[in-house]
Amino acid sequence: MAATIRTTLAVAMLMCLPLTSAHADLAAAEAAIAAKDYGAAASALQPLVDAGDGYATWKLASLYLEGHAGTVTEGIELLKKAAEAGEPDAQARLGVMYAKGEGVSQSDTEAYKWLSLAARGASPGVSRVVAETNQVVVGQRLSAEQRNEAKTESENVATEYQAAPVVEAVPAPAPVETEVASLPEATAEPVTESGIRLQLASVPNEADVDSEWKRLRKRIGAPLADLELHVERADLGSKGIFYRLQAGPFADRAAAAATCQDIKAAGGDCLIVGP
Repeated sequence: MAATIRTTLAVAMLMCLPLTSAHADLAAAEAAIAAKDYGAAASALQPLVDAGDGYATWKLASLYLEGHAGTVTEGIELLKKAAEAGEPDAQARLGVMYAKGEGVSQSDTEAYKWLSLAARGASPGVSRVVAETNQVVVGQRLSAEQRNEAKTESENVATEYQAAPVVEAVPAPAPVETEVASLPEATAEPVTESGIRLQLASVPNEADVDSEWKRLRKRIGAPLADLELHVERADLGSKGIFYRLQAGPFADRAAAAATCQDIKAAGGDCLIVGP
């Protein structure tokens, strides 16, 4: 019980923390883009790009490719970095560019490689379907030998960026344990039993749950660090069976909403579920 209470308090404390510097920079960039202040957006994204943030690199690449705040050439270089860092949207766009010979030397093998990575890494939904469709179209232009070559190259790229360790929860400092021990059990129990969680994604194959959870934790980082995975099996009739990835638990919907905001600022998506 003490371990459960410590975990719960760690989650509650995380909810009370302000946005990290990285999240603040990303939020500022998103706001600047919405206001069409592309110079300010680029300035906010650049520190994150310098720190190796794949999502921020993809966002800055998109700005440059659209003719804002930088050159197309710079945008292509950033796009390649974001794709190599494992950003599915960047991989999908780079694959299409290789297929069309748009800003890069036309190569169906390269196109197939990046589209296959995008199809594997994107969350279930429109982005994944588009990547898979484009992959099939490009694959029809390749010989079996070329497809195998592209698959091998995509596996090598995936191994490189997936080798990074998943961000683990930072252990609670000793003083926190002392405070937890003094809390009455009735205070902590509702947090554990609330049943309120955040739904992050769903996959059609149970075997994909672990890899999707690792991908989400790697991409989103701190907001998921101290949360536990809960998998809900959903039978959707003619649509099939899906496995919903949910994180939590939370003390109440307000705490869940605060974390959901952090997740969206980090480039993810979420939906509050439960009572």
